[in-house]
Amino acid sequence: MSTRRLLTALGTAACALTLAAAVPMFGAPSALAAGKTIDWSKVPEAKTVLFYPGQASFEWIQTGTDHGGARSFTKKGETCSGCHAEETADMGKKMVTGQKIEPTVIPGKRASIPLKVKAAYDADTLYMRFEFPAGPHNDAPNATGGKMDPDNEVKLALMIDDGKVEAADRSGCWASCHADAHDMPSAPATDKLAAIKGIDTSGGYVTKYLPESRTAVSLKDEPRGGWDKLKSQAELDALLKEGKFLDLARFKSGKGGQSEDGYVLAERVLKQNAGATFTGKKEGDAWVVTMTRKLNSGQPGDHVLQPGKSYTVGFAVHDDYARGRFHHVSLNLRLGLDADGDIKAVKQ
Repeated sequence: MSTRRLLTALGTAACALTLAAAVPMFGAPSALAAGKTIDWSKVPEAKTVLFYPGQASFEWIQTGTDHGGARSFTKKGETCSGCHAEETADMGKKMVTGQKIEPTVIPGKRASIPLKVKAAYDADTLYMRFEFPAGPHNDAPNATGGKMDPDNEVKLALMIDDGKVEAADRSGCWASCHADAHDMPSAPATDKLAAIKGIDTSGGYVTKYLPESRTAVSLKDEPRGGWDKLKSQAELDALLKEGKFLDLARFKSGKGGQSEDGYVLAERVLKQNAGATFTGKKEGDAWVVTMTRKLNSGQPGDHVLQPGKSYTVGFAVHDDYARGRFHHVSLNLRLGLDADGDIKAVKQ
């Protein structure tokens, strides 16, 4: 899941990421947690566009032969959103159709998904509301037929960085998306996975991880990535303690709605009902998902959020029973708790 052109190879079209402050009505205030009620009609709304990223990885965006904006990202500190905010829908269209970095074309898959986000907080809790249109179901949501994740029509995830993960403030979730992950070009053969201890590869693939958790990450030489160059457990424990991780929370629509909370460091760690709590359902032709999360949850892998500060966030939606990288993602955005940000969380 950050450059002069994060996907410059995809062309420049004027579309997509529009972040706006508005205050539309979403009906009556909604109760979220322990008797707390948020009046969402009094909360400013941000609008963004999630796009289909294909096989664009952390390594890809930093390789000049792949991505024309690699130098701007690595040398000049350019951000993905700073260069591509107006062209996300067009980038998604080029990838979802197989014109760029996507060998597995899924018939009828959407190129982009508009997402509305609202955020509020009180003395100890952050509340977020997400709304996005439900998509038409494909006859073949998987290129080989069938549903990738038959238990979950949609999943919605968010990542939070508080400034300690290198490049996350510029690339968002791309800091955790690598060329050797599941269904990516340099994914290792299954029979090689058991040789590396310290990460869970029982699913037959490598999950998300951060470069900080590896001794080396190959950007250009094949195989790209660094899944098998894991630092020692003592080093990983120290990184976690220092806050060098991406805070991760996810909603799954199956079984009446499920909440997962965790983080990304050496791998993706998710547990049910561990911190963030989600509710979600279809309302007409849209999905509406709300999240409740303590500002200081006390959970390992949860950042402590503070009023007056801003945080880098990234969002992802898996629709139409998708899994893995076959999702739609945002560029890097900023969430401010009564502070500067694309998404402004207001106190209630």
